[in-house]
Amino acid sequence: MIKTVKGRRPYNGALRKEQAQMTRGRVLDAARRLLTSGTYSSVTMEDIAREAGVAYQTVYGIFGTKLRLAQALIEVGFPHVADALELFEPLRETADPEVWFRTGARVNRLIYELCADLLRFMRESGDPGLVARYREREEQRFLGMTQFGVLAMLERGGRLRTGISGSEAAAVIWALSGPSPYTDLVFQRGWTPARYEEWLGDALINTLLKPAI
Repeated sequence: MIKTVKGRRPYNGALRKEQAQMTRGRVLDAARRLLTSGTYSSVTMEDIAREAGVAYQTVYGIFGTKLRLAQALIEVGFPHVADALELFEPLRETADPEVWFRTGARVNRLIYELCADLLRFMRESGDPGLVARYREREEQRFLGMTQFGVLAMLERGGRLRTGISGSEAAAVIWALSGPSPYTDLVFQRGWTPARYEEWLGDALINTLLKPAI
């Protein structure tokens, strides 16, 4: 009598990979909720595992350390920035600084609505690596603004207030457009993102430009 040998069940590598990605995403979502609402030092990997509904060994197995988890959180937290910055592309054809400033306020709102919590976490984490990463992003923001031609546009338009140089105007734009005013006004004072956008446009125009004739 010939015995029938049952074939082994094929290993579903794609399903296993999908499940691993889903678990990783749950952990990152949990880490973001806890780390951006508490403090970096007070939140443990066990806290994050509990929030994500997984074993703490799973969190350690995926990320190894809390710092690596935080770094991964930051790496995936800014995919929307490139799309928001595309709003600046049509402005190359206009020299109207008010249009630039209103558009800039809109871009800032679109960016910060989705990542201001992460930026605040980086700035306030107390970890040297994360703070350095935050400062690097801020320097890149200033460099990108100047490379795009904002200084030349302002000087060419002839509407800068008397006594304000192009470089000083760039510094003011960088400071007012940073994440701190957004977090202070929206997170601390309860403003809506729409009100922040309106305020920023008004502040840039009233601070830097002569009244239109």
